[in-house]
Amino acid sequence: MCIIKRILILLFILSVGNILNQKSWAAPNPNLPDFGTQFGLFYSSLSSHGEWIEVDSGFRVWRPFHIPHQWRPYLLGQWAWTDYGWYWMSNEPFGWITYHYGRWYNDDYYGWVWIPDDVWGPAWVEWRYDDDYIGWAPLSPYAKFNISSGMRFTTHWSAPVHYWNFVRYYRFGAVIRYRDLASMEHTRRLIRTTRNGSQYEVNHDRIINRGVDRALIERHGNLRISRTEVRDVHEQSGERMIRSDGNRRTERIEIYRPTRDEMQRGRERIETRRGDQALSIDIKKIERLRVESRAPSDERSRRDPVRTEEQQPERSIQREAQQQEQRRARETQREKRPREYTPRVQEQKPQHDRKEMRHELIQRYERKQNPSPPTTHVAPQKRIERHRASSSSAHPNRSSLEKRLSPSGGKR
Repeated sequence: MCIIKRILILLFILSVGNILNQKSWAAPNPNLPDFGTQFGLFYSSLSSHGEWIEVDSGFRVWRPFHIPHQWRPYLLGQWAWTDYGWYWMSNEPFGWITYHYGRWYNDDYYGWVWIPDDVWGPAWVEWRYDDDYIGWAPLSPYAKFNISSGMRFTTHWSAPVHYWNFVRYYRFGAVIRYRDLASMEHTRRLIRTTRNGSQYEVNHDRIINRGVDRALIERHGNLRISRTEVRDVHEQSGERMIRSDGNRRTERIEIYRPTRDEMQRGRERIETRRGDQALSIDIKKIERLRVESRAPSDERSRRDPVRTEEQQPERSIQREAQQQEQRRARETQREKRPREYTPRVQEQKPQHDRKEMRHELIQRYERKQNPSPPTTHVAPQKRIERHRASSSSAHPNRSSLEKRLSPSGGKR
């Protein structure tokens, strides 16, 4: 009887858990967008190379088919230096989507899965390097990129050892193979001893993956890395490398970057398998899936305004040159005009100013001729009389001096 009771209790617990699981799947997550309406083109393009798994209500991931055990993202291909920085050219048919949009995650149950997004980039990786090796690993879904603030992580993240691809510098510019990678034990040591080289920039709404400096790679690898042109095409051809005749060097890369409207096309019914369990990642912290910033996938529609902005300095220079020519023409016309003669009029000082000047000169002359005697205690009236008598006796020709200093000069 005890065994039967335990079996009944176990069946009851399993039935209750199943009911709760169905309710949780029925309730949509308001924090996540409708992937079916946003990524219709991705669904139809990737369905033949893998399977779509719904790991949560409204949250779907893509898992590639037939990958070996040692496979990891950004492994089978090569790096190219472009106007967008380090660009990953993949040899896999799904690479034009999964290596330039979204994030990769290695789940404990599902293995490597890809989480879609609509923000295009030359490669979503982080870098590490030292004097002998250079390595890169796919960014986690916790990595959030914003046009204004750049790259940040919504939670603490450290890429595990099996995420990393480390090669020697002289193999960096060539096609990467499995045999070029450092061993797992060596990779574990390199993660501790190498330096971080991740660097993303934005220029005219272009996301640029600077990564490790190109000059440093050329110096340590004793190789020459030339710039490769990236050209947009409007037909849905994915990614294509055009090589020059008789040379293995890649001349240009032709890529198809759909706009947001083109992403929503082809929303045919895609077979999505319901996952057996949820991902081991915290979906609530994947804020990047909320469309908050301008998506570089619309770059083709904004390319003309960008060119207009680049042409604005040339137009301003032309406008300034025209204004200078007009200014010079006005100055030339002004110089050719006859100048009008305006006689200078000498200012006439007021009459009272001349009288004060004459009186001051007379006083100066008197002080020179008859300096004042030392002060004595004499009555004021007597002192005045004595001064008058001395001035009349010492200056008999005072009236003639006044006549000479008068404006008429003594002539009537």
